[in-house]
Amino acid sequence: MLRNYFKIAWRNLLKNKTFSSINVIGLAVSMSVCLLILSIIADQKSYDQFHVNKDRIYRVITTGKNNNDFKGTASSALPLGEELRKSYTGIEASASLARNIGGDIFYNDKIASGGGYFADGNLLKILDFKLIEGDAKTALDNPRSLVISQELASQLFYNENPVGKTVKFKNTDLSPTGVDNGNRETEYGLFTITGVMKPNEGKTHLPFKILASLSTLPTLSKDSLVNYSPNDWNNVWSNYTYVLMQKGKTEADLQQILDKVSDKYFPKGEYNQYAFKAQALTQITPSNPIGNETHTAVPEVVLWVLGILCLIVMLSACLNYTNLSVARSLTRAKEVGVRKVSGATRSQIFGQFIAESVLISLVSLVFSIFILFVLQSLFTNLAFNKYLNITFTQNISLYLLFIGFSIVVGIVAGVLPSVYISAFNPIQILKNFGGVKIFKRLTIRKALLVVQFSVSLIFIISTSLIYLQTDHIFNFDYGFNKENVVNVTLYKQENYKRFAQEISTNKDITAVSACMYLPATGTQNGTVIKKADNPKDSLQTTFIDIDAKCLDVWGLKLVAGKNLPEIPSENGEKYALINEKMVKNFKLGTPQQAVGQKVLIGKSNIEIVGVVKDFQFLNVMLDIEPLVLRNRQAEFNYATIRINGKNQGETLKFLQESWKKVNPMTRFEYEFFDQELLLVHIMFSNIANVLGFIAFLAVFISCLGLLGMATYTAETRRKEIGIRKVLGSGAFQIIMLLSKNYIILIGIAVVIATPLAYFINSFWLEFFVSRVSVSPAVLLFSVFTLLIISFLTVLSQSWRAAKVNPVESLKSE
Repeated sequence: MLRNYFKIAWRNLLKNKTFSSINVIGLAVSMSVCLLILSIIADQKSYDQFHVNKDRIYRVITTGKNNNDFKGTASSALPLGEELRKSYTGIEASASLARNIGGDIFYNDKIASGGGYFADGNLLKILDFKLIEGDAKTALDNPRSLVISQELASQLFYNENPVGKTVKFKNTDLSPTGVDNGNRETEYGLFTITGVMKPNEGKTHLPFKILASLSTLPTLSKDSLVNYSPNDWNNVWSNYTYVLMQKGKTEADLQQILDKVSDKYFPKGEYNQYAFKAQALTQITPSNPIGNETHTAVPEVVLWVLGILCLIVMLSACLNYTNLSVARSLTRAKEVGVRKVSGATRSQIFGQFIAESVLISLVSLVFSIFILFVLQSLFTNLAFNKYLNITFTQNISLYLLFIGFSIVVGIVAGVLPSVYISAFNPIQILKNFGGVKIFKRLTIRKALLVVQFSVSLIFIISTSLIYLQTDHIFNFDYGFNKENVVNVTLYKQENYKRFAQEISTNKDITAVSACMYLPATGTQNGTVIKKADNPKDSLQTTFIDIDAKCLDVWGLKLVAGKNLPEIPSENGEKYALINEKMVKNFKLGTPQQAVGQKVLIGKSNIEIVGVVKDFQFLNVMLDIEPLVLRNRQAEFNYATIRINGKNQGETLKFLQESWKKVNPMTRFEYEFFDQELLLVHIMFSNIANVLGFIAFLAVFISCLGLLGMATYTAETRRKEIGIRKVLGSGAFQIIMLLSKNYIILIGIAVVIATPLAYFINSFWLEFFVSRVSVSPAVLLFSVFTLLIISFLTVLSQSWRAAKVNPVESLKSE
């Protein structure tokens, strides 16, 4: 029976080539997008699945409590791991990690680069990072021990056994992911290779190429190479803690322990109020964004949005199939009638039509796989995938998922026409199936068309607003001048003074300065500021170290007071500039009244010497926050240089030659400020292009359905059109006759979709502090676009029907 279902379905597929092509194209295109989205979701869900004890492993994150509204960070206090291990039961193992190791490894004349963490040996007991060389039990026990990846081992040692070899390490703050190159160089000295890691069996939220023993930190601190405070509970920014619970213990058990630790070290009434929270390993990816994350992943809310888009696009294609199947039901009424008269049951007829639907869906799947490969290639090359590192692994389980998805799509698309066709007796079907009502004035076909075009209009409006918002971000006013500014990575603070003196006499260079990090590029350093006369009055703020010339280079404006001292000294570091937002949030009065007031930053008593006009130093999505600008030369990481832009090539050559002259041992790396900020814009542009493509597909699929309906209407009313033409109707009257019903339906879709699109887009635009509005112009443009596309689609078939010679359509009468 099943074999006959599919045999008949295949014959019908070949018999009705026009309708079959429309259905297959619509389903294949939409299915390819859905398969891409499913692949992305599968990739994000695959993180950390290779760890044997994944259900008992937790990461400890930090949030604020009591009056601290701190949102949270993936990091925690360094002494937490040891505290949990020694003072509480139910914990099988705990491990501590510290950031800030990453750079170049030297062995003889070979060099390799990688980033990672300082870690204690328990990490290799908790997480399944296997060693192919060395002993995992002791590899991270001794100071200056280094475990490296197999990739680094092959670059440095080729066929030699790396274990026991001594290497030289130069730290450059290279990130564990390898995306950020860092901006400092520090000689960490000699290390001994104690292990080589086997490539991971799956994706991990904790990528790294090197692990140094945590016991190395005291020795580096003794040489003043790093800041190391093993008992500092307030530093919850640069360390990570992992816990393996004993069998039978739950997340709730761990949370009870963490609450006790939080209450012990952050008692109520103290200023810094932090709470430690347990986060299951399998919940890290995907999850909601959090500070100090060890990797970049797609936020969980974005996966939900992608899933909804997948359903919408697929639903649109399913509606196409349903609509055309309902429309074609009249042409198959005799077939159904004969089958029922011959003894076919309702379930058999239902099975026949479902089989056809599933067959078309499976045929579409074959074509969609080829389209998917193209989409995957395009997606991989998008700028944001450099950070997300989404990979499309081809495996049997994923393809089985695709086949299952295709079968579900076929059933969903075919269930409505199958139910209706099989439900009525032959007389009812032959008489007027097209008149079956869902609403008072809408037939099934019309209702489905309204839904399709409502979805299409929402997509068009949303895409228009996304492109407008992207353009708005491209032209965003940061409050500082980013044009003709060259930023040079210093690597060592002492490189700056020599370099600045060397280039200051060039007529094409108008100002030279230095800074800790560059505003609006994604970096943010936080601190707590207190009023000197009332230390309980405090504020969480961001700080940037700059020298006095930065105001000239970036074009910052003083609204009160004076600039920082041009020649910093120990006393010069006692002064600070603040922004207008700080004056307002810290209730310092007017900018003029704020000048001269004293504040505490750590143990330093700082005098406010000036107030600068607010500028955006954070992500363009965020509001401007309080900011402190200080002049501490030891914190400088970048030289920031304003050039006149007339002889750009010559100036860059001069900068490079000057750098090599005064800093021959450090490489010269530069970036134009506007190009660095452009990366953020490219991310938004990529997102806009992706959603624009999906919107195009939604409209394309809707128009395919409309084309099929218009073609069907023109064919079924062929004799009527012939009679009307014989009686004197012109081409325009025929076109209006065939088009007016569709225009009315599109009008209904406009009425339904416009308010929905307004509220949907107003919601997501709220995430941007600086944003465009959902203006009437955007709505009218989108409606007009939909009307034009729809009208041209219907017109193509109406015009064709109107031009047919009535003799041809009536000759059989």
